[in-house]
Amino acid sequence: MKVLTNKMLKKMYKRKTDNRMHSFGDTDIDKKVIRINKKKAKKQGTKGEILDSIVHEAYHAKHPKAHEKTTRKKTKKIIERLNKKQKRSYYRLF
Repeated sequence: MKVLTNKMLKKMYKRKTDNRMHSFGDTDIDKKVIRINKKKAKKQGTKGEILDSIVHEAYHAKHPKAHEKTTRKKTKKIIERLNKKQKRSYYRLF
């Protein structure tokens, strides 16, 4: 149940912040691009929504055929296991 490490994510995918998109995030497997809407995530409440979006899209990148429901469950478990240092490193990606 590992998500892409930050090093792998940096090498394999371009990362963009796109505050104009309608969803929280998007992973384009073909173009190797992960986009996050930080503005929308912040409106939902805490910084945790941004982290959730980043980890969620990273999971999609590693497991492109996983169902959305499975991805949400796995994302929640991954975030619960991250320490503060790991969380900060995910925030720094975007």
